Amino acid sequence: MQKSILTLSLILLTAVSAFAGSPQRGYRGFAEWDNGITSYPQVEGSRKTVWFTGVSTSHGYQLNPNLFVGAGLMVEKSTQFCFWTLPVFAQVRTDQTWGKFTPFGDLRIGYNCCDGGGIYFSPTVGYRFNWGRRMNLNLGIGLTLRGSSIKQYNIEYDPDDNEMAYISYIGKKHQTKAMFTIRVGIDF
Repeated sequence: MQKSILTLSLILLTAVSAFAGSPQRGYRGFAEWDNGITSYPQVEGSRKTVWFTGVSTSHGYQLNPNLFVGAGLMVEKSTQFCFWTLPVFAQVRTDQTWGKFTPFGDLRIGYNCCDGGGIYFSPTVGYRFNWGRRMNLNLGIGLTLRGSSIKQYNIEYDPDDNEMAYISYIGKKHQTKAMFTIRVGIDF
């Protein structure tokens, strides 16, 4: 953890003076390292912090210097539990250039194919640093809504025999978790 914070700090220090030019019209791709943090309830009423980490890629077309549209795929796993996020998403991104200041905003909307399926909605804002002729470093923060569904069962105990129980399937319960998101990646 300390190594990744140190590496990220060094990258930021070397890139602070760099600014990114406007993206050019045509194909554009992204490769990113995704991190999310959320909390889950525990048995005694307390909550446990859960980290998700993974990678994503998206590809599409830069329509003009400010607007990108594309589609992508992400694979993310919880570090403590066997929870996965595998969304397929459409992405819209706007890149701005205000002098040397180059912020961006992007929106991903799609479907999480894991844990019973559900919505995937992830808006992000961030900053783009120039890394050369056709490559930029992107640092972003945002919020991700990760949908999933769980099966629910009803358990009834036999009043005559306390060790005998009857389990019946009730149906699915859909839920959405909000996660604070940090993304670090490159575009090419």
